[in-house]
Amino acid sequence: MVGDSTVAAGGGRRPGRFLPAVVLQRWALRRWALWRLPRRGQVCYLVLIDVLAVAAVVLAAFRFPPLAAMLPPFALLLGGMLVSAELARPVERHREDTLLGPGIDTPWIFAGVLVLRPGLGVALVVLSALHQWFRVRRRPAYRQVFGAAATALAGLIAGAFLTATGVRPLGEVLDARTVVLLTAAGLVFLAVNAAVVTAADGPRRPREAAPGHAFDAAMTAFGLLLAWAVEAAPLLVPLLAGATVVLHRGGLGRGRRDHVALDPGTGVLTGASWRGGAEAELDRLGRHGPGPALLLLDLDHFRQLNDRYGARVGDAVLRAVADTLRDEVRAADLVGRSGGEEFAVLLPGTGRFDAMAIAERIRLRIASTLVALKASGDGPQFVGVTVSVGVASCPADGLLADALLAAESALLRAKAAGRNRTVCAEPGVSSGGKP
Repeated sequence: MVGDSTVAAGGGRRPGRFLPAVVLQRWALRRWALWRLPRRGQVCYLVLIDVLAVAAVVLAAFRFPPLAAMLPPFALLLGGMLVSAELARPVERHREDTLLGPGIDTPWIFAGVLVLRPGLGVALVVLSALHQWFRVRRRPAYRQVFGAAATALAGLIAGAFLTATGVRPLGEVLDARTVVLLTAAGLVFLAVNAAVVTAADGPRRPREAAPGHAFDAAMTAFGLLLAWAVEAAPLLVPLLAGATVVLHRGGLGRGRRDHVALDPGTGVLTGASWRGGAEAELDRLGRHGPGPALLLLDLDHFRQLNDRYGARVGDAVLRAVADTLRDEVRAADLVGRSGGEEFAVLLPGTGRFDAMAIAERIRLRIASTLVALKASGDGPQFVGVTVSVGVASCPADGLLADALLAAESALLRAKAAGRNRTVCAEPGVSSGGKP
């Protein structure tokens, strides 16, 4: 969403020379997607975790300042983490988030918890998040920050447990007591992170969450080996890093997306995968709690755009729309491509009014999205597109097919009313506008 600009409006103080208006607009707090979440309680919780993480890091850094002797282990862990992450990028881009968001970076971060002071350990978390943002995939900024804050808090609490039990520094020989305490620290790391993330996103069904838990546990176990190798046998670190990448690329790191197909042109779920995920979400809800809302979006006059500018520009427009959808919804929402120029979004736990607000926000954001054409004599040219949106609610004990019919009916009404608008189906309406 484009916020109001004091420069564009002709009033207010102009920004300084070294802070262009574009930068100020992009990073203005009021434009963060965090504030557009439908539940105020979730917003407060996410902000609270971020604040607690910052306060805990500052306190720990003053209480246990970094030592110069820890810079070589830090450099070894940082280098191994970045190299491993680069090699595993093809897998990481399509891995569904588990409770430990860093993915293949997790063993390096947990190893940092075991062998580094808190400040350097958190530095690994921050650098991992930055690498994810710039090189792997970009989630909404508030989710990226929250994931790093949750991991940092889990690491600090696990580190406090180790300090209280007197495990560190690790020796060349690990006795039974040390192994038990290191394992307990790994469990603390997993449990704290799971609790923080689950409180934000809600619990998942055990069968759905099991692969993600197994992935997190395996990556944390590798962290134990890496921590010992960094202290006792640094030459083994590259070998362990290679083993981590091989396991990750071989299937372990795919987490819960082994069965999920992505549309190659847009990167969102295919129609079949989206429908399967939506059915699973309805099964998870059963008859308890509010049902999800459903959005159907159809690009207006897309065929004419495709015929006029060619398939290359049409594909770029589809990718831009898909990117906008991913930016504007939550991590738990499902986005899929249900047709050539049609997208579907499932919004769990969202009422009709909130769904309408989200749909309108998406419609306006897409209308302001432009795709660059080849430059001409008059300078660069751009093309945009609008969407019509149909919104329907799906009772927790209802059928997905009925909700799809209701959303389709609302979408047709939006088209008939002139396009580039949002229409919500009345409760109990399926196809044809009849209850």
